[in-house]
Amino acid sequence: MPESAIFKARRIANSDNDGWLNDHAVVVDTGGRVEAVIPSSTLGDTSGKKTYDLGDVFLLPGLVEAHSHVHVSPDLDGFANITTETDDRMVMRAVGAVRKALLSGVTTMRDIGSRNEVIFPVRDAIESGVIPGPRLQLAGTPITTTAGHCWMFGTEANTLEDVVRVVRQQVKLGANVIKIMASGGNFTPTSNPRMTQYPAETLRAAVVEAERLGIYVVAHSHATDGIRNCIDAGIHQIIHCRWLSSDPTVAMDYDPEGAVQLADNGTWVDPTIGLSVLGAEARAAGAPQRQLHWGVSAARPSPEQTIEVLKDMRDKGVRYTTGLDMGMAYADYDKSAYNAISFVELLGYTPWEAIAASTSVTAEALRVNDTVGSLRSGMIADMMSVAGDPSEDIRALAISTDVVKGGVPVKLEGRALV
Repeated sequence: MPESAIFKARRIANSDNDGWLNDHAVVVDTGGRVEAVIPSSTLGDTSGKKTYDLGDVFLLPGLVEAHSHVHVSPDLDGFANITTETDDRMVMRAVGAVRKALLSGVTTMRDIGSRNEVIFPVRDAIESGVIPGPRLQLAGTPITTTAGHCWMFGTEANTLEDVVRVVRQQVKLGANVIKIMASGGNFTPTSNPRMTQYPAETLRAAVVEAERLGIYVVAHSHATDGIRNCIDAGIHQIIHCRWLSSDPTVAMDYDPEGAVQLADNGTWVDPTIGLSVLGAEARAAGAPQRQLHWGVSAARPSPEQTIEVLKDMRDKGVRYTTGLDMGMAYADYDKSAYNAISFVELLGYTPWEAIAASTSVTAEALRVNDTVGSLRSGMIADMMSVAGDPSEDIRALAISTDVVKGGVPVKLEGRALV
């Protein structure tokens, strides 16, 4: 249980996540919320409050991770993992995954594709204090067509009526976000990443039903035609957004006008490029190249093409969330900092822009920025610290020193307490 506490640090991120406050302290109330962030020299009488002097560290809000699949092991053949293992084994994996994420500094995490029987019990266990883990926002099973992308852990629905029924079912089970597959994906041999899975009319029906129930819809799409359908349907967020051409001999079919529409509509995009940096590092260290999906093997976009398009989209006003695609190959659960790393090293973000993207900006996309994502009065006291200055070297964000969830330390001086 949280108790009234004080967390002192040499540097604390300001409430806008764009600069440091030197020699400040975060005062936490008995409800686990930030009471104040003030200079340490003005603390006055601290009796009755447990004081943690974190020392010469850089204290930040906890990271917000927008894209995980906690039932999958990134160390295995994911497709084989999902198609052969029992739900019980997947729950065991998920318990380890959420703990690993929390200890790395992730205090809020969205899972947008795990079996209902796995992910909902894991969230219940975290909320009841049985296991440690971040605050979870869940889709449960993604909605897909028969044999469509991620059918092996999704709910198959082919008609507009079926999709609406599944949206209602997921909300009934406790989903606070809906995930739908607007195109095929690289992970699933029986789908085609270049082709759509649902028409705009069906996607729109999912959006209308989700909004009626007070939640939002994220859609997976690699295909340009799928992205256009998402725009027409009013999808709230798009995952990947790779603009793959429907012609298998053509790599990309980028639509700049479509990007302007995304920006004008306020559609968030998760570009999942942290996974690209992790994959490149793994291959440089001797890991084998993943086998290309048959749908993209003839004409695969180069990394340079992808980055050029993502930069242009940003220039046009498209806003990006973090999203590592945790659970896929190379994307382990303690690597969320690679979202910020990739934004700096590939997209040209400043380190502070990338830090904000990994905290307050993604919290806004997940509609929880009124409670997490920044250190200011009234917010939940979720924090993480690092030894180096991530505003100078963004890779310093990759190794947490301290982690606090709701005012309760779960890691101090590099030592796990849970």
